[in-house]
Amino acid sequence: MTIYDFDKTIYDGDSTVDFFLFCMRKKPHLIRFLPLAIRLSLMYKLRIISHKDFLRAGERTLGIAAREFDDIDGLVREFWDKNEHKIKKFYLRQKRDDDLILSGSCEILLDEICRRLGVRHYIGSRLDLRRGRIEFLCYHENKVKALSERYPNAEIDAFYTDSMLDLPMMREAEIVYLVKKNRVRLWSDKTAV
Repeated sequence: MTIYDFDKTIYDGDSTVDFFLFCMRKKPHLIRFLPLAIRLSLMYKLRIISHKDFLRAGERTLGIAAREFDDIDGLVREFWDKNEHKIKKFYLRQKRDDDLILSGSCEILLDEICRRLGVRHYIGSRLDLRRGRIEFLCYHENKVKALSERYPNAEIDAFYTDSMLDLPMMREAEIVYLVKKNRVRLWSDKTAV
């Protein structure tokens, strides 16, 4: 099985950030959440706040913002109509039926783009927009947990990522490729894992 991270790996950018900005263009008053979202994300990545605190703050913001839109599915389709071109060419050239996308992006975003790409296997962060709840954040070691729960006997032939934050997944793969922009290179520093 070949596993791909999504954001900055096969998608040129961060789909969650792009979707948030897309939503702000639709409802400009949502810009009030931007400073909070940036601050919370940085604090979490720098480990200043705990996973639990990050989720709790994110849920409050998500609940308020989600009520602004009646048709989330339609909004997601419109987003991908404008952003599908950001799927990197290297992935389109080598895509296979048994690929798995394993991403911190929300499954509500992955559902549509994976359907369009013909990718049947994907795991992402799970949200309940109706209740404003983050059910699972597919990030760092949670990626390994999610993979082992959904595909307990998976043999990872290759893993593609843009970030050393995926080190827990890198440890699980036979071969690891680092992706920077449109450049893909074999990662050979097995001493770091």
